Amino acid sequence: MRVYKYLFFILIGGLVLYSNLSCERDDICAEGTPTTPFLVIKFMDFDAGTQVKAPLELQVKAVGIETPFTLGAVTDSILIPLRNDVSITDYEFTINSDTTNNSDTDPLPNKDTVSFQYTTEEEYVSSACGFKINYKGLTVSPPEAGDDGSWIKNITIQRENVTDETTAHVFIFH
Repeated sequence: MRVYKYLFFILIGGLVLYSNLSCERDDICAEGTPTTPFLVIKFMDFDAGTQVKAPLELQVKAVGIETPFTLGAVTDSILIPLRNDVSITDYEFTINSDTTNNSDTDPLPNKDTVSFQYTTEEEYVSSACGFKINYKGLTVSPPEAGDDGSWIKNITIQRENVTDETTAHVFIFH
């Protein structure tokens, strides 16, 4: 009977040891792991060409969505998401958008609509992080001016593939 008792404890101990060794650590997507990148847009001075120029009181919102993105103080660049369920994303870019304390001499809001087209490509990152979406073949349609005229003078694509957020993908000249 003693032998069976020792065999039972050895068997249980072996099963516990085996189950602990066969488990993987909890998969947590580590900070800094590449995820689906945002579109990086840099604002440039149309007259100077290579000089950055921050738009005044910029507001950006997706067409069909009421709530604009929170951008904070825009210096020269913004990061905005592209849709990954379709191959087109339309945005309304509005300058002079803060009308809370405007006087009669302050410029009125000016809204232009820009359409970005692309194809999506999934890339496996890891079991913890899953997949990220890369955007390939980025193109842009000419901006549609609102009733208030066009503040965007030109748009150029700097990088057709949106795979990271290291440098600007699009320049908007105003």
